[in-house]
Order: sequence, then C-alpha cells, then structure tokens
Amino acid sequence: MTNNKVRTGFAVAIAAVLVAGCASSLNPFAREADERWADYKTWTKITEGKTGTGDPTGLIKTVHMGPEGYRDVYVNDIGKAAIEGSAPYVFPAGTVVVKEQFSSKANWEAGKKPGVTVSIKATGGDVVNRDDWIWATSYTGKAGTSAFCAGCHTAAIASDFVFTHADFLATQE
Repeated sequence: MTNNKVRTGFAVAIAAVLVAGCASSLNPFAREADERWADYKTWTKITEGKTGTGDPTGLIKTVHMGPEGYRDVYVNDIGKAAIEGSAPYVFPAGTVVVKEQFSSKANWEAGKKPGVTVSIKATGGDVVNRDDWIWATSYTGKAGTSAFCAGCHTAAIASDFVFTHADFLATQE
C-alpha cells in the first residue's frame, strides 16, 4: 500500500469518528452544567405569576437583557426559606439562584432558549469576593468571583446581595 492510500484511509477513518461523535446526542465538545444548578427547572420559580420584566431597581441597564428583558428566577431548596421569607435576608451557604433572561416579551412567551446567570452563596471551599457570593454567566459556565457582578449586587447589600426576594416581588405585578 502506498503512503497516499494509507493517509487517505486514515483521514477517512478520523472523519467518520468525528462525524459519528458530532451526530450523536452526546456532543463530546459540549460542557455540562455544574451539578449545583443542572436541575434548576425543578426548583421553586419565585417569579411564578409575575411579569418578570422591567428595571425597577434602575440598575439593570444592559445586563440581564436590559430594561426591556423578561426574567424568571429560580431558587434551590437551601435558599428557598430565606428568599420567600422577610427581611433581614440572610442566605445560607449553598443557596443557588438562577435567573433566566429573555430579550423580549415575545421570546419569553414563546419559551425561547434564555440566557442564564447563576448566583451561589459560597461554601467553605469556594474562593470568594468579600460578599460571599460567586457567579456563573451561563448555564454551562464556571462559577467564580466577579468584580462586575459584585459591583452591581453591592446595591442589594441590605438583602444579602440578592435583589429578587419576597419583599421585592410584592412590589411587582
């Protein structure tokens, strides 16, 4: 066999493996969501029955799909009592809050794929900012410190750096 035939056969075999791998439902190049929030759709949706839009804090500007965006917020069982309770809000370590954000009411109503941001009240092993929260900027993102996120969330220092809680939701439609 000539070198060209060997190279061609090898290239065809590699291409077949790549096509088979990409065609499968298990994309070998896709990142999985962190186990701390992978199943967030089964959690309590604290914005249930709320419009989930606007910029009532005046701080959203261009983040979380901006003031015209629509948002849904979920909380895990660890933080559920705190977020549904009343001030002063103090979230236990391990609380995870997931915010889905849609660019428009039409996309929200249609159930289009949202952008996702995640806030995690840090546990002992996490490297944290001074506020004890870490963030991920996508469903498959890696959680870590963020001066950007912490900068905005500092405005919610009185509610343990969380904007969307029972008292806030009571002011919404």
